[in-house]
Amino acid sequence: MYQTIYPHQFHNHYCPRKPHVGDIFLSYDGRNILLKKDQTPYVYEDLPKNISYRFLFTIDDTAFFLADLMFMHPISLDIQTLRKYEPQQIAFAGITGWHLYDWYRNNQYCGRCGATLLDDTKERALRCTKCGNLIYPRINPVVIVAIINEKNQLLVTKYAHAAYTKYALVAGFVEIGETLEEAAKREAKEETGLDIEELHYYKNQPWGYSSSLIVSFTAIAKGNQSIKLDHEELKTAEWVTQNDSFIDPHDSASITSEMIHNYLEGKL
Repeated sequence: MYQTIYPHQFHNHYCPRKPHVGDIFLSYDGRNILLKKDQTPYVYEDLPKNISYRFLFTIDDTAFFLADLMFMHPISLDIQTLRKYEPQQIAFAGITGWHLYDWYRNNQYCGRCGATLLDDTKERALRCTKCGNLIYPRINPVVIVAIINEKNQLLVTKYAHAAYTKYALVAGFVEIGETLEEAAKREAKEETGLDIEELHYYKNQPWGYSSSLIVSFTAIAKGNQSIKLDHEELKTAEWVTQNDSFIDPHDSASITSEMIHNYLEGKL
């Protein structure tokens, strides 16, 4: 998965400092990341010294900063390209940086009184200059569930309207008042009409593309049920076997990909 960057170490402690030689500057334009012509990120020595920036985090001893680098005439690539970008620690930084960039651009004014928000000096938060309201980075809980039936077939889906067009698993955002397990059962029922049981926790993953923390489960479909597709959410949902290699998403970035890979190899 894209956040697996060992032996590199990610440090998200909010401890702003000035940039040094070799530090990396991340820049975005909507859902695109801005890079140099060789598709590498800008470093401190590439840029004028009077540039405005925000400290983001560090990986090992390298600090990452957020800045508007459009004036450098960069190339612009969809952030989805980071799913296969190398080295992996830079891909992880780019996706996590976009998560913070999106939060900053969506929170310039206080939702309570409308005054301007400024960076807090003690923690990663935005503080209202008038009423003192604190805004923290948005992290949406999401569940993904790999559903197996009595024939040991895996339920795979394709989204109806998302940019991601490969096979996926039943997934959705957790709603107010739900446990993770309740959300998984509800999403399975809403999207496919299936009742599930025997939920077992699998793994979790930060997913900056949707400002989310994904929590995944395996589950069993109760009895011999028919799929009743929600066409507003899904384009297709079907049962596949371990011999159906065409479902392999050929992508190691996500929990979904890992779970499908593991099913095909008999490890799920």
